[in-house]
Amino acid sequence: MHWTFTIKSHPDADGNPVLQALRMAASALADEIGISIFLTQDALSLALADADDHTARHTIQRDLLAEIRELGGEIRAVGLEWLPQTPPRPLLEGVVSAGMKELVRISKMSDQVITY
Repeated sequence: MHWTFTIKSHPDADGNPVLQALRMAASALADEIGISIFLTQDALSLALADADDHTARHTIQRDLLAEIRELGGEIRAVGLEWLPQTPPRPLLEGVVSAGMKELVRISKMSDQVITY
């Protein structure tokens, strides 16, 4: 079984949907469900290694990303070409850049696609 999580909400969004998505993804991994996480749109800031977000909320979200990576979850950042900066900004360890084609391919093979 495989689930794909597409996270597009801002890390500071009301109701903390990013935290809920990451908690669900970590729980799925613990229950032996393979997962892929795609960070897109406003959630892209979470993938950046040099982001200057030092709030408690961001720290918890990044800790969960690290836990997910350690458990074998795949984390990809889609849409980095929209972040204007040259040279490209570095990503967190274990996060890879991806395109829409990869998001579609993995979503197509997934049993569940969950968007936050």
